[in-house]
Amino acid sequence: MLYGKWRPRGFDEVVGQDHIVTTLRNALASGQVVHAYLFSGPRGTGKTTTARILARAVNCANLAGGEPCNRCPSCEAIANGSALDLIEMDAASNRGIDSIRELRERVAFAPSDMRKKVYLLDEVHMLTDPAWNALLKTLEEPPPHAIFILATTELHEVPATVLSRCQRYDFHRIPNEAMVSRLRHIAAEEGFNIPDQGLLQIAVQSRGGARDAVTLLEQVVARYGPTPSTNEVLDALGLMHDERSERLASAIIESDLATALEIAREIGEDGIDIARFTRETINVLRDVLPQALRGRVREDSPFQGLAEAAIGTANAAANIVRAIQELASADFRLDPANPVPLEVACATAVMGPLPVAVPAAVPGAQAVAMPANGRPAAGPRPPAGSAAAPPAAAADGPVSREERFLKDLYEACRMANPRLGAWLNGSCRVIAMDGDELELGFFMPVHMQKVDNDCRPLIEEQAEGLLHRPVKLKVRLVEKEEQPRKMPRGGHLARAAEALGATPVTKEP
Repeated sequence: MLYGKWRPRGFDEVVGQDHIVTTLRNALASGQVVHAYLFSGPRGTGKTTTARILARAVNCANLAGGEPCNRCPSCEAIANGSALDLIEMDAASNRGIDSIRELRERVAFAPSDMRKKVYLLDEVHMLTDPAWNALLKTLEEPPPHAIFILATTELHEVPATVLSRCQRYDFHRIPNEAMVSRLRHIAAEEGFNIPDQGLLQIAVQSRGGARDAVTLLEQVVARYGPTPSTNEVLDALGLMHDERSERLASAIIESDLATALEIAREIGEDGIDIARFTRETINVLRDVLPQALRGRVREDSPFQGLAEAAIGTANAAANIVRAIQELASADFRLDPANPVPLEVACATAVMGPLPVAVPAAVPGAQAVAMPANGRPAAGPRPPAGSAAAPPAAAADGPVSREERFLKDLYEACRMANPRLGAWLNGSCRVIAMDGDELELGFFMPVHMQKVDNDCRPLIEEQAEGLLHRPVKLKVRLVEKEEQPRKMPRGGHLARAAEALGATPVTKEP
């Protein structure tokens, strides 16, 4: 495949990651290579490729300015996949503790024929908790001949204890301009003649992933030959413009629901990809929105007529924003050929969320209109603390300072590391938090051990941020206190009724 053929062989060929390439080159040129790296970022942005280039560079016999020569025996062995000292492991299929134990045993052995033994662990976030624990010590103090490179698309799944032991590099999605430049170079070398506008569409559809972009380029050439036109590129990508997307956008802007529904059903009957058509309509609206807001038509806009109509329509900008929101929320995954999600999105964009009437169950109480999103409609509200709007704390009882802190601590830990923060969810209570120690009492030994072994740095760090002073975590087992049985409250309507003077028909003496 073209992507394998044109995989970068040096840092100078890596596209769109200048902030990483420059740092690694400088580190290699000055000999400041660390023992563990963590490469994170979206798929297809060059993490594994950069890791292999780094492996060549640390073993290259003719390193110049941080760039491997790609001619010495080490560089050639790594390039053709015959190097024994580059160990690549897919953590998604080797995620257990046994695989990591085997890796730890092999780390101690010196390289076979290179200066450094490089371990590349791809999709490392898939490792189990025991596997992470087994790897930690090796990551912290590996033998001098070993270098670890961890790659992941899910940085939030990597434990904080691992992050602190690695030098982290965040790969970004590749900008369209840089992607087009790379595709133009590949096309010229392969003898393809593709217009820049076609290359731009390939870059946009790749969503910043070089591997996807080169694969799409190969797909276009396979269908239309080495000299496709821009329209042929669009057709191969499934992006041929359907003028009905402009008609649908116009109908929504003008609040013409009947026309919008007719177009949606027509698209379904014609067998058009409805999800792709919806995205095309969203792009039309996105182009028109800034023009409607500014009150003037952009000269290079492909939808000037629609923009002029929008500028002359009352509330056009608000209609466009609502339409983009509803169309983007339409879900076609269950039945891609069903136009109903598009019809519903059009109806909601034109008419707004349908109100759900809540009957007034208590004399004198007013019905509240609840929109489809479940939030009360905007309008005058009773002042906080009045009989019609009792504070939430009064319904659930007072919340202690310790309970409030524990809730905030759980939320902070969950945001920093969802996997580890979950161990604080309802598993403990605060015993002491006023001095330089934070003491938590756990109800189950397994929760206490997990927090004590794996979560301590995370909890201490987040607690320090909440308390504004350094704290040391202390844990112990405690008995879970029995909570007094709460009376059934019957929901928010019953509470509102009681506040207005109503008496429940059943009430515990």
